[in-house]
Amino acid sequence: MLKPLPQERSRRLRGFFEDAGYTEPSLRKYFGVAELPSRQLRNHSRLLDRTSASTQINVLLRWFWLWKEQTRETVTDLISEEFISLLLESGLIAAEGDKFSPTAMLLPVEDFLVASDHPQAIEGKQAELVLWPNPTSKFLARFAVRRHSRATLDLGTGSGILSLGAARHSDVVVATDLNQRAVEFTQFNARLNDVANIEVMAGDLFAPVAGRQFDLILSNPPFFITPQTDYMFCDNSMELDGLCRRLVKEAPAYLYEGGYMQMLCEWAQIKGQSWEDRVADWLVDTGCDAWVMKGLTQDPGEYAQHRIRETSADVSQDAANYEGYMSYYRQRGVEAIHDGVIVIRRREGKNWVRIEEVPKTPTGDLGAMILSTFAAHDLLQERGMDDQLLTIRPKLSPHVRLDQLCNQAQGQWRAESLTLRLTSGFPFHMNVQPLVAEFLVTCDGNRTADELIQDFAVTAGAPLERVRTECLAMFRKLIERGFIVAT
Repeated sequence: MLKPLPQERSRRLRGFFEDAGYTEPSLRKYFGVAELPSRQLRNHSRLLDRTSASTQINVLLRWFWLWKEQTRETVTDLISEEFISLLLESGLIAAEGDKFSPTAMLLPVEDFLVASDHPQAIEGKQAELVLWPNPTSKFLARFAVRRHSRATLDLGTGSGILSLGAARHSDVVVATDLNQRAVEFTQFNARLNDVANIEVMAGDLFAPVAGRQFDLILSNPPFFITPQTDYMFCDNSMELDGLCRRLVKEAPAYLYEGGYMQMLCEWAQIKGQSWEDRVADWLVDTGCDAWVMKGLTQDPGEYAQHRIRETSADVSQDAANYEGYMSYYRQRGVEAIHDGVIVIRRREGKNWVRIEEVPKTPTGDLGAMILSTFAAHDLLQERGMDDQLLTIRPKLSPHVRLDQLCNQAQGQWRAESLTLRLTSGFPFHMNVQPLVAEFLVTCDGNRTADELIQDFAVTAGAPLERVRTECLAMFRKLIERGFIVAT
């Protein structure tokens, strides 16, 4: 069992890791990528060979990355007695005769050092496994709104990686999990990273925070849509996507006015119902604005194979597991399974809902993108009438680029198409005509839409009313997509 050390001793322990170079850049230097040892990848021998030199960093990597016990004789010339004493006191290693064995994995993530269970725990079918910071949790961390928060809830905290990040812009973070081991790991990680404003509580869903409200709720819940309930970090006992639906329905009561909930989730597409209609039903009468961003879609067979590969190391059970999955999906009419991000914001008044498939590779400050997108929808709702929209002062986003595609013809380059692209956030794009591109570059925030449109009508030699109608429709689309910011 890991034991949070007194603050000063915990700082010294963390300092030893930093001095030894046990950091994310070091892992990339050693392995090219932060590659987990995996029986499926059959990479354990290569990783052992890569860390075979007798150095301090290799001792740490073999303990906390490769899960290898090491003899006292091997490590004492490289690791100080004080460092070993702190590792033993914290429970990160255990002494067994003349050997030291690791008890947790340590993953450097940005400026944090995060303890979790090792991937071998999946092979051992450890139901209360505490997952390491994986791509989904890192993805949600990138989307997290980073404005000041009086109180943030990390629902289903796991290792606590989302709480550690949120603590930087929150007065207090409440981290909850049904898994008592996750609670203990999060407490340990908060102390190890010298983060004092995280309150950790055990309990199911919103029960531990009854009566409280938050400016931000982050949740990477156990959303797998499977007939299994093997692991607490990914499985739940509710039918299909019922857990995610319940979280969306219950979350608004725990949000302050203007507060956000951001959740990774999966949802089923059922025969006779579109995926948009299914998730839209979750958002009815919530008192929240919502942006649903659909990412990957898998058919049930692909999904079953993927999940079995992730959670079962016993190849001999693949056929039985697969049949169990497919029987579950067929009985319920599941045609596809989608994943994505749902962001809701509690707001009085008429709420708006945006549901769409988004490009797969967002970049830049995604938390800022969330805030700007919600602000854009607010503006369009507040100034929905044409005469109101004419008063805005549109300005092209600094992240807009214009691409020109040319073909060669008769010894010359001839422009074939012009495309506006966003270089931050989701890489939305839109084809435009040359005259429209020249018009948009004049949107610098100094003149009203009405003034810009009147000048454009003269330049285009077209009737003002027609130009106004077409330009306002274009402005609405460009504001919604983030190409134009407006005041």
